[in-house]
This record gives sequence, structure tokens and C-alpha cells, in this order.
Amino acid sequence: MNITNSLFALALLAMSTSASALEIHVAVNGNDANPGTHTSPLATITAARDALRISGKLGEEACTVVVGEGVYRLSAPITFTPADSGSEGAPVVYRAAEGASVTFTGAQEITTGWKPWKDGIYRAQIGDMDAVDQLFVNQSRQILARYPDMNADYIQKLDLHKNKRGKIAGNVPYDGCADDAWHVSRSKGWADPTGGFMHGMHGGLWGSQHYIVTSQKADGSLIYEGGWQNNRARPPHPTYHMIENVFEELDSAGEWYHDTKGGWLYYKPAKGVDMVTAKFEAVLQIRHLIEFYGSHKTPVATMDIRDAGNGLKSTIVKTYETTKPVQHIKIEGIRFTGTARTFMDTIEPLLRSDWSIYRGGAIHLRGTENISIENCLFEEVGGNAVFVDHYNRGAVIRSNQFRRNGASDVVFAGSFAAVRDPEFSYGAAIASVDEMDSVVGPKSDEYPADCLVEDNLMTLCGRVEKQVAGVNLSMSSRITIRHNTISHTPRAAINVCDGTWGGHLIEWNDCFETVLETHDHGAFNSWGRDRIWHTANPAGPGQRDKDGKALISYYIDKYPNSPQWDAYQTTIIRNNRMQCDHGWDIDLDDGSTNYEIYDNLCLSGGLKTREGYNRIVTNNVVMGGYTCNVPYPKPTHDVFERNIVAGLPIYKSSNPRLWGGVRDYTFVHNPTATQTEPAVALQKQTLDDAHSLYGNAKFIAPEKGDFTVAPDSPALKIGFKNIPMSGFGVTSEALKSQAGTPPLRMPDRYATNEFKAEKAVKVLGANVRSLNSLADISATGMNDSNGAYLVDVPADSQLAKYGFRSGDVVLFVNGKIVPNAVEFVKVAMRLPKGVNRVQIWRNQAAETVKFQKE
Repeated sequence: MNITNSLFALALLAMSTSASALEIHVAVNGNDANPGTHTSPLATITAARDALRISGKLGEEACTVVVGEGVYRLSAPITFTPADSGSEGAPVVYRAAEGASVTFTGAQEITTGWKPWKDGIYRAQIGDMDAVDQLFVNQSRQILARYPDMNADYIQKLDLHKNKRGKIAGNVPYDGCADDAWHVSRSKGWADPTGGFMHGMHGGLWGSQHYIVTSQKADGSLIYEGGWQNNRARPPHPTYHMIENVFEELDSAGEWYHDTKGGWLYYKPAKGVDMVTAKFEAVLQIRHLIEFYGSHKTPVATMDIRDAGNGLKSTIVKTYETTKPVQHIKIEGIRFTGTARTFMDTIEPLLRSDWSIYRGGAIHLRGTENISIENCLFEEVGGNAVFVDHYNRGAVIRSNQFRRNGASDVVFAGSFAAVRDPEFSYGAAIASVDEMDSVVGPKSDEYPADCLVEDNLMTLCGRVEKQVAGVNLSMSSRITIRHNTISHTPRAAINVCDGTWGGHLIEWNDCFETVLETHDHGAFNSWGRDRIWHTANPAGPGQRDKDGKALISYYIDKYPNSPQWDAYQTTIIRNNRMQCDHGWDIDLDDGSTNYEIYDNLCLSGGLKTREGYNRIVTNNVVMGGYTCNVPYPKPTHDVFERNIVAGLPIYKSSNPRLWGGVRDYTFVHNPTATQTEPAVALQKQTLDDAHSLYGNAKFIAPEKGDFTVAPDSPALKIGFKNIPMSGFGVTSEALKSQAGTPPLRMPDRYATNEFKAEKAVKVLGANVRSLNSLADISATGMNDSNGAYLVDVPADSQLAKYGFRSGDVVLFVNGKIVPNAVEFVKVAMRLPKGVNRVQIWRNQAAETVKFQKE
């Protein structure tokens, strides 16, 4: 320790003995040689952190670092280690001064003078500065030169935008897309697009995929790499494309470009920007602003993930083993902004979910206990806002605001080392369950547990990446997500990637305007592709035993509790208000297991349970119908009872009678019904629902969002009990005033009590129908509704002899598109003799079937 530090330590110790708690002050005009008092503050947070270490008071008495008004520019993250820990009785707090506006940012000021260049563009010489990732002018994020130009209306509706095979409806991603954004017809006009970023939607609209241009061919076409951001990678969508960081596309107000070779920064001023007085800030490559890193064993272990769904042959990830956590530190009242975008680093698969991730965020927790982040603002960070990684216990994320961040707002993700028999690809051929580790629960403690996300306002996450969520959970346990308002998301508001290890409590959240830029998802979405899970689609390769029984049924016969080896704790979803634009309000997808879902208001998309076990769904108001895609008959121990359901159809399923659960006491609501009677249509559809009723539920004021039923409502006869219609979302007054409310979109049509058999046609001994709903698209994993769905292909049918299976979707026959079942019948009855080639969709991938017709 040098003399300056020695004097500094003595000053701190003298100050601490005169008060019951140690308080250190930081100000933008301070000096790190100062003693850190209110009148003589320090200049940096790292100096304050080090002063606390020197004081000897950490863990002995409460310690506070008070940060004064202003912007604190970071060139490297502030890192807290176990040496900075407080204790339960003596926590450490880093907070903004009372009434002060405090910003932590990775953005650096640009003070070089701007000079006019041409075409209304200015430029400044910034030398050999690292590549600028984002540019802020007067605290407003500007547009990296791009094609097509940005449409300022983010939620502009897309009018049945055409792709090569049909219609995909949704909202325009990236504030504007174009079919030709990556096409040689445009790129041949670019002198050197190396370093350009190609942003596109996943082929099934399950998120996004991103690429970087590495070079250009002689004809002007692009050479690029990437596409690993989705763990079920497919060729990108043919229509939704955007490209940025191309100099020739700098043609609109608010756009900029950094020529790293020449050191020039170019900018075409946005409306109202005065180039003399405007404040310019450049984000370079800083990804984290604050890091909480516990001590861990060294060397750090690595894991080589082979052939995951991200399209890479090998992905190397690190797995930490925490030896001493960072404890009892609170961050309060700080604004965080100005971190670099991380979309090209989003590469690590999260088990067999659809997600790849970057393990990091503006605040990154790894190896912690009782860390709190409260009353903060995360605004326009480039990637994730808060990432809770590996071992963490008792983290609290409360009363914060998140808006316009590049990826997810809050992510919890444990270590693969804690998972028994982990798999990383959707179609992985798992080991025999007879040889599998059958111990219940996690293998180690390296995962987040007993954490709280409460009273946060989250809007417009996923400005760059689209496989994101307001809150995402993976390899975590007992996370409480309560009283949050989450809206305007490209994908889910709340997502659970797997069943490891359940026990979550999700309550009183208000989630709306979700799944805006994607489809086949939910405001709440979950997967459960855990240890024993196989896709139960009988068309799937390797998914059946020697007797033809679906393997998942075989496993459950032999090991009835195996679905809960990972999902061993019940996840509860209650008292939420959910609304989804292009999917389900609550979507329990592939293998989601061990859920209790009750007292929720589903406003438009309905509720779905797919393959899985032990889902108890009771006493919900469900606008949009119930989808049950469980294609195996063995007992699922699912229960769907005492729910009010409206929309058309009420029940959606690839096979509504093939389900091993209980469906009964459903009230089918139709406001035009004049009497209450048994729900004959349901009973004939499912052979269940002996006590279900059809009639008018008599909602008090549905047009105002009040779905309370009147005292004389016939829905009470099925055992339904009224649920609260207020109290959803944030509770802090400051956040409530900004929160907004969900749209009210009552069903266009209501079910009648007249049973109409599912439309199917017989062709060559098999039952075939068209894909006629999002439920069908979800069940098959299709990109759109084109094709003929082979619902049942008996083993003795001609189609089976040709090589077709139940669950196949026929797309092309001998090169001719098959848009629906009717066209398939016509084509199938006129097959020419000789070799026929049929493209099908099987096990969620395209295949070709070739057969000989005599």
C-alpha cells in the first residue's frame, strides 16, 4: 500500500469511528485521492469499493456508497468479489444520492468537431478508436446505416406479407424488412460490405438468426457466417431480412457509419439535432457494467457440446464451481445504459430448448447470495440487462424499469454441470432410460434458486435479438416472478426453457402485446425437454420401440415418475392476466410437466398443453379456447376442469380423443346463448365432459376487462369461482403511472352447441386433412399452414406401403406444391407409374419420400 492509500485508509477509519455506519460519497467532480466524505467525494465507484475493503468494516456494520448526480463512464466493468461482501446484519449498499439522476454507461463522449461532408452527412475524425457499436445523440440511440430504412412505427401491422409458400401474418421485425436486403441485386452496389450485420428471422418465426459479412464474391454476393442464435436453427425466413453497417446505405436522417480503417465517423443528423450543441456518445465493445463474481475452483472446467441445435458441430462452454459467493450487496437507483450488442456472441444452447444465449448482461451475477437490484433503470442496453448465472441464491430484482433493451431483460441460467444426462438438441437420440441416471433433482448447486423478480416494468425487450423474454428461466429452481408488467415483446413475456427443476411461483403479472414479431409461442411459454423426453410424434425417427409403441409411452409404463426426475417441484401459475398476439396466452409446450395453473385471465390466445404430465388447469377464464396436443393415450394425470372457455373452437387438438387426462366441468361461453344446457359439442368431440355446460356466463363488463360472473351466472354450477380482476402488474406508484393496459379483443366468433365432425378425407387408405389452425402448425412444427396433414396412416394402407407415416405433412408431390388436403387427394389419385418423389415435413424437418408405383 502506498503513502496516499495509507492516509486514505486512516481517514476512512477515523470517519467510521464517529458514526454507527460507514458512508462513502462519490461525485463526477470528485477525486480518488479525497477521503470520500460528502464535501470531499471520490470520483469512481471502484475507488469507493476499494476504500470499503481497506476500512475493515465490511460485514461488521452497514456500509453505503452514495453516488452523486451525473454520468459515470466506464471503460471496464465494476467487479465485486467476496472481498466486497456485506452480511445479513450489515449489508453494503451502492445507491444514487437522494433525488439525484445517476447513470452508469459504457458509452464514451465524442468531442471531436463535426464537419459537413456531402448529401447532408457530417463526419468526424476519431482516429483508431475501436469499432463503434452504437451511437447516442442527446441520449437517443441512432440508426446504424441500414437497408431497408427504419419505419418509425414499431408496431406497424403487416398485411399478409407474402413469402414463397404462402401467408405469414405478424408485425414487421426490426422496424422494417425487405426480401432483397441480402440479395446480390443490392449487394453488388456495395464497395466493401465486410463487417455488415445481416439480421433475419428464423425460418419458422421462432426468434431470429444473425450473420456477419466476412467478404464479398466477384459478382457482389455476400460471404457470411452466423445463424447460431437459435438452438433449432433453420434456413432464415425468406422475407424478413435487414442489413446494417453498410456505408452505401447511409441515406436517411438519424443514420450513422463508422469507417474503422480511415477513422471517420459519419452521421446524417436526425430532425432537430444541432450539430454544434448536440452531445454525442459512442458505445464501443463493453458488454457488462457491473459484475458480481464469486470465487471458484481453478482451472475453470469446460464442456464441449457436440451437434447441438445451433448448427455448430462443437460449442465450448465454461462451467464454474463456486467456492465462496459474493454476499449482501444492493444496487439502488442507478440508470444503466450504453453496453455493446451481443447478438453474435449468442451461441450457447440452453439444453434442448429453442434458445441460444450469451452468458452476460449489463449486470452479471455469478456465484452470489442475497444480491439486490432495486429501483434502477435499464435502458437501451445492447444485450441482456440482468443475467443471473450459475450458483446464485436469494437474488432480488425489484421495482426496476427495463425498456428498449437489445436482448432479454432478466435471465436466470444454471450450469449444465448441475443437470443429470443433459441433451442439447431437440432431436437428440437420448440414452436408454434403463441406463439413465434416475436420481431426482440436480447434480450440484450451480444454479439460481430462491430468487425474486417483483414489481418491475418491462417494455420493448428484444430490439435486436428475438428469441428473448422479459424474464427467462433455465436450469433454475424456486424463482418467484410476481407483480411485473411485461409488454410489447417479440416473443414471450415469461419463458421457462426446461423442467429443471421447477418450483417456480408466477403470480399477479400483467403480460400483454406479446409474441408480436414471431409466432407459435405464448405470453407465458414453457418447454420440458428433459432427461426422458422424446417427441411423441409417431412419425419421428427412432421414437418407437420394437412393437411400434411410442418410446415415451414405453418409458412411462416402466418408470411412472420419470417425467418428474427433473421437474420434481410443482410450478404454480396463478392470478395473472395474459394476452398474446400470435400464439397462446399460456403455452405449455413439449414435455412441460408438473404445473398447477389456476385463477388466471387469458385475454385472447387461449391456453395450451402439449406433451407432458401432471398439469392441473382449473378455475381460469380462457378467451381463445383450449389446445391439447398430447398425441399418446397413456395417463398424463392432466386435469382441465372448472374453466370458463370462449372462442372457436373451444377445444383444439390434432386428435382430441387421444389424451390420458381428465377434461370436465368446462363452461362454454356464448353471449348470445338463451339457455344453459349440457355441452353436447364437447362431449361428442372428446367423449369426456360429462358435466360440462354451454350457455351465457354473464360476465359483468368484459368490454372493460371485468370478467367477473354475475351472482346468477350458470358458470357457477360447474364449480367456477370468481377471480380478482384487478391487482395485476406493478405495484409501485411511479411504475403504475407508466405501465399501460392490455388490449381487449373479444372473440370474433363463439362456439355453438352443435357438434361438427372434424373435416378429413380418405385417400389411399389414410385420413388426411388440411392444417387449419395455429394449433396444427404448432403440433407439426410447420412454418405455415400449407400442406396435407396425414392424421392417421394405418399400417395396411397404401400410403403406409409407400413409406408415409401418421403425422407427416405432404408439401410437394413430384415438384408440385400441395397447399391443402383437397389438392393432395387430386394429386394422389393421379400418381404416374414409376418413381414418385414427395417432399414431406416429418419430425419438424423436411424429408423426401421416394416410392415406386407399379
